Amino acid sequence: MKQVHGCKWKKIMGKKDKVTIAYLREVGFREQMAGIVEPYLKKYKRSGMFLGYDKTPLHYRIYVQKHARGNIVISHGFSEFAEKYNEMIFYFLQAGYSVFFVEHRGHGRSQRKIKNLEKVYVKSFEEYVWDLRVFVKKIVACYSCQKEMILFAHSMGGAIGALYLEKYPKDFQKAILSAPMIQMRVGNIPYPTSMRIANICRLLGFGKTYAAGQHGFADRACFEVSCCLSEERHLYAFAKRLANRKCQTSGATYSWVCAAAKASEYVQENKNIQKIKIPVLLFSAGKEHMVNTDEICRFAAKLQDARLVWILGAKHEIFNAREHERLQFYQEIFNFLGC
Repeated sequence: MKQVHGCKWKKIMGKKDKVTIAYLREVGFREQMAGIVEPYLKKYKRSGMFLGYDKTPLHYRIYVQKHARGNIVISHGFSEFAEKYNEMIFYFLQAGYSVFFVEHRGHGRSQRKIKNLEKVYVKSFEEYVWDLRVFVKKIVACYSCQKEMILFAHSMGGAIGALYLEKYPKDFQKAILSAPMIQMRVGNIPYPTSMRIANICRLLGFGKTYAAGQHGFADRACFEVSCCLSEERHLYAFAKRLANRKCQTSGATYSWVCAAAKASEYVQENKNIQKIKIPVLLFSAGKEHMVNTDEICRFAAKLQDARLVWILGAKHEIFNAREHERLQFYQEIFNFLGC
């Protein structure tokens, strides 16, 4: 492992103590990210654009190491972007992996199909999956060198990841699903009723309109109602959003909601789940408010080789929880990877 100097860290010891990772703490987090982590990532980072399945320009970042022990492909969550995963990529690089990140269509620097940069719009989640397959086959394959392929997928990216594993079960050898959106939470209205309303609105021509309860980007940090329990990490990501207009995606459209519901139906079909034969590590948050944890449990129970870990003290973004929960999260991941 390359030495990383200047961090206030706690060591994460991998399986059989093969890997030691410099883990950032809460105090001074943003300063360490700017002064240590970002320069460290810059040494490995390459970025560019590629054409998705329908020639839509999509942005990607790759962090390639010589003699990497494997390749980790990250599928990010709803309204997220590359910089939000800087800390996680820092840890994966220290563990000896090359990392590949694509900003899904309609997110970050990737092209939108609607003019409003703050709306999240897609006709079908299959578009995300087809894009990701192009990324894996056209970009990742150039650097893979027959190394182990691992998928890390969070939230919306978890739904995309589950779909991908069901449609292309041989592309990855392991998968990590963090609070996957097997089914979204919709508030006080029953889920079937909410989905019927969303579909009616879409059919009436409101597919590109914000869904009920959704809205544009707010230029003031609201940590208390966020998915984080680490304020330093929340403020770090928020500053990145403020600095780049393209990273201010915020609210779902009715078309996206309907696409997510259809994806949930497909993902949960027994015949599709049975196609996933690789080891899968799943995480569920005890203070979850964005996705349906019951459906995560049902999905995990049907997988052939799965481990479901509950991080009871965490909210939806488990990797942005308090220190104890974050350490548990990463320890589980690195044990699963056999580091």
